[in-house]
Amino acid sequence: MDKILFGTGGVRGVMGDGDGFINRHVIQYVTHGLAKYIIASDAPKSVGVAYDTRFNSTDFAQVVCEVLSAFDIKVCIYDKPMPTPALSHAIRIMGLGWGVCITASHNPQEYNGYKVYDRHGVQVTDRIVAEITESINAVDMGDIIPAIKNGHINKFDNKIIETYFEQIISFVQPENDLSEYSFVYSALYGAGANAVPVVLERLGFSPICIQQNPDGAFGGLKTPNPEEPVVYGKALAEAEKANTKLILATDPDCDRVGVMVKTDEGYVLLNGNQIGALLIDYLAQTRGVSKGNNATSCGVVISTIVSGQLGELVANSYGLNFVRLLTGFKYIGEYIVNLPKDKQFFFGYEESYGFLAGDGALDKDAVIASALIVKMAVFYDRKGKTLLDRWHELCEKHGYCMESLHSLKVSQEEQKDIMSKLRSGLSIKGVTWTEDYLHGIKGLPSADVFMLYFTGDSKTLYNNAWVAIRPSGTEPKLKIYTSAHADTYDASKEAIKVLNNRIIEEIL
Repeated sequence: MDKILFGTGGVRGVMGDGDGFINRHVIQYVTHGLAKYIIASDAPKSVGVAYDTRFNSTDFAQVVCEVLSAFDIKVCIYDKPMPTPALSHAIRIMGLGWGVCITASHNPQEYNGYKVYDRHGVQVTDRIVAEITESINAVDMGDIIPAIKNGHINKFDNKIIETYFEQIISFVQPENDLSEYSFVYSALYGAGANAVPVVLERLGFSPICIQQNPDGAFGGLKTPNPEEPVVYGKALAEAEKANTKLILATDPDCDRVGVMVKTDEGYVLLNGNQIGALLIDYLAQTRGVSKGNNATSCGVVISTIVSGQLGELVANSYGLNFVRLLTGFKYIGEYIVNLPKDKQFFFGYEESYGFLAGDGALDKDAVIASALIVKMAVFYDRKGKTLLDRWHELCEKHGYCMESLHSLKVSQEEQKDIMSKLRSGLSIKGVTWTEDYLHGIKGLPSADVFMLYFTGDSKTLYNNAWVAIRPSGTEPKLKIYTSAHADTYDASKEAIKVLNNRIIEEIL
């Protein structure tokens, strides 16, 4: 098997023996190349290190520290699993040059990985990824690492963690009587257990916390991904027993959060597009944003080319600027860093359950997102509404925006064949125009994404419908995103159904 590759901000793969798997030797090898790149860079020669609760994460994090210290690079590491955004925050607060987080995010338990951050607390983007890759490839797998220098390895001070919590609490703001709102929070056995309950309790909530103990097997969950309804089994049982109104769940490195809302028909899982649109609307309402005022004209909401349409419509209705970037929150963080002085970051989100507000971190942050979601739920609960009720209100105003995501398990060769077929001019009924991001368009970097736009050709297809197709950057999957905009809920659902059937039939 070929040796594991550095890309999409780091490395990720199945743990095992050999150069094509994640293990101590591969972590050592990658860190050796990273260390040489850091030494040659103009950023401070200091690195923050964090890790999640996966099997071997603590050990791999220690390997990273040892290798970096051997190259006279100063290292700070958390003394327990902490959310990835807490690392982003620490890099910024301490003025560190770099960051490394040992995690495979929401992948199955057999995976682990390695994310790299720059001096801004942003996951490294294309140019730096290419340069780090070159540095790693120049290292021989058998090269000897110099002797460890333990004096270069230190623990993060508790004050750093406190500043992270305090920034979130200051932004979200405590209130009286919040303890009366009942909800369940699941850490899915991940790093969120060391942060989310702390913040929620300090804000005045009394969450029912479950699945808090660190467990690399994630309690037997196949994939600890809050996008998947199956992970909510224990949380649902607890919520039904306690008759709670809301369920939250964060992934192992606590950068994504999912939400279930209690309705008359039972608990309903919201998708990332719904949550993003709701948070834009809630923040605009509660922060005094209105179309035409000066603050609004400089406020920027940042999302991705595969995120749904409602968030953009809501943002525009308040006069907020809306920007779409390539998939990957690293691009959102990079965009925030480079915002001109006359623009102000308002909110960022991805459809894959990643959200960011405030100025504590520059990566998706499920800690602040969890706090904001519960505050938002209370805000509407006091008006006799649920989050789903408010989503329907927004759709009645802006049109029903429906989305879906299909992940087709196909090999890399099959992925290439499908993308080649699309680019060869494959005729698909109803397509008005296409966009190919492979060579970079709209000022964005090159990306293997192909988009098709549809106009209404029947009662089930409407203007503003699109399909985006891209190979997964980390798994043998082809991702197909569909989005439709219609006047009614039923019409938008039917449009999505037709789009999905048409695309899957015609490209496979």
